[in-house]
Amino acid sequence: MSAPIGYSPDDPLDTVDLEILADLARISAMLDPVPDGLVERSLFAITLAGLEAEVMELEYVRVPEMSVRGEAPPVEARTITFTSEAVTVMISLSPTEDGKVRIDGWAAPAAELRVVLHRPGGVSETLSDEDGRFVFDEVEPGPASFVVQPAASSHGAVSTPVIEL
Repeated sequence: MSAPIGYSPDDPLDTVDLEILADLARISAMLDPVPDGLVERSLFAITLAGLEAEVMELEYVRVPEMSVRGEAPPVEARTITFTSEAVTVMISLSPTEDGKVRIDGWAAPAAELRVVLHRPGGVSETLSDEDGRFVFDEVEPGPASFVVQPAASSHGAVSTPVIEL
């Protein structure tokens, strides 16, 4: 099949080309739409892959079965521990009244650390105290990963696997 007369692939796009591309985009969106959140999850995965950090292992997951007497709903919390040669990090996830998650964390050996929370929607960071304790309040539920490194250095970072908050 030959190209139409007067057509060259080196020519700039004209209005007919743009109309055809718009039709193709409309048909693609109708027949095979991009899943919700795919772009954000992809960017999140690319960001994590780009980090040059040792990846911690998920060591222990515990879902306590606690309840409260009376009319109050049961207390829900999850404790997750990550380990690496350099550091162990334990986090406790507790739901807040507004549907978000509070993250309380502890690192051992105790030291002042820079703790970075990576989420599909962005990055938050905090410093732990000298005992290795840190907190993230009011975090939206969803996939997340932590990067931990000494506060005074940009080297020695370790990263957790992605977990669901």
